Amino acid sequence: MLNGITLGIIITLILLFLCIILSILVNALLAPTSKTPTKVLDEIADIMDVKKKDVFVDLGSGDGRLVFKVYERALCKCFGYDLSPINIIISNVVRAFRFPLSKDIVFEAQNVFKVDISKAKKIYCYLDQKSMDILKCRLEEFVKKGGEVYSYMYNVKGMKGEKKMKLSNGKELYIYKGKE
Repeated sequence: MLNGITLGIIITLILLFLCIILSILVNALLAPTSKTPTKVLDEIADIMDVKKKDVFVDLGSGDGRLVFKVYERALCKCFGYDLSPINIIISNVVRAFRFPLSKDIVFEAQNVFKVDISKAKKIYCYLDQKSMDILKCRLEEFVKKGGEVYSYMYNVKGMKGEKKMKLSNGKELYIYKGKE
């Protein structure tokens, strides 16, 4: 016969397992992950030319690889936002091992359509076309105030000042810059 403590531990483990399964399903169905290819991370970081005084934001940061690349180069304040709690957990674990003392790298599970971007200088997105269309008004306002937006593969339809750069993998990086 099971005592209360053993029964409590078993129920807790079952609930934990169910939470993990549910989180994986939510991640797969609501926030599918498309990663920026590793072979173009350095190239994109070079193009963005983030400086120490800049604040960098990655909307849909996934596992945080570009955030880490930018931080290694500029040692600036970097934020990664993603809908998936699993991606945020992975990013924070990697951050804890690679940059254990840095308080300048922050990953949060946030809705990328509502996150505060007002303090950012440079924003990177690898989101689908529908998401870019939804973000258009916010990104236009951000660029008008002097910010810079970099979007891998998907443009912001109808946004002024679009510049395209073909990357080494044949895909395009769309660039939008405001006043200096």
